[in-house]
Amino acid sequence: LMKEKSMAARRGGAEELRILEAQLDRMRGMLGAYSGLFFRQITIWGVVSLLLLALSGLSTGAPVGVLLLFVVPFAFLEAGYTFYYTVFARRHAEFLERAINVRLGRDVLAAHRLEAAYFYEPDAPKLSFLSFGRLSGYGSVMTIGYSIAAALLWGAGFDESLTQVAAGGMHVGVLVAGVLWTLGVTLYLLWHFLSRRDEERLLAALRVAYPDAVGSRGRARSGR
Repeated sequence: LMKEKSMAARRGGAEELRILEAQLDRMRGMLGAYSGLFFRQITIWGVVSLLLLALSGLSTGAPVGVLLLFVVPFAFLEAGYTFYYTVFARRHAEFLERAINVRLGRDVLAAHRLEAAYFYEPDAPKLSFLSFGRLSGYGSVMTIGYSIAAALLWGAGFDESLTQVAAGGMHVGVLVAGVLWTLGVTLYLLWHFLSRRDEERLLAALRVAYPDAVGSRGRARSGR
């Protein structure tokens, strides 16, 4: 009877390990898919913004440039939403890897530690891909570069809008709406990423779902 119970426990453990591995494959696939989508969206919105800027220069009366005041912030909002999913996938994969390592009895899976070393430490404050714990990192530098380019495009749209308002070709309310939209998106993104409210709720749920991974995480930190 004891032998049968031992065999059943081993089968149950193997099945649980298989389920965790399947979940890890899903999270790694999700992380790769949303990371690729993140950069595709930035490229697409960059091209759209440049086309709008070019059309505003060719237009003699239509206020095309004002669209940049709405498009550029929306591009950041959408990119932030995509990055939001990469955070979920990466943190979930981290806990899964730690839980699997505990069951295997050694640190076989190390991707979560390699990501922290190469990209950014996940617990450090961040604004999308800009990590305040690693401002010189490539992700932080690229985020700053994207932000500068976006600010230049938005500034060109704002300047064109002022010209249209002064010439009577556009109501000043449209310009005000564009500025308010920009401020609203900017403040929301700052609040969301710096407060980490959603990420902290996720981490709390992950600690409940994978309690053995919490102890593994503490041992890994103390061993650094």
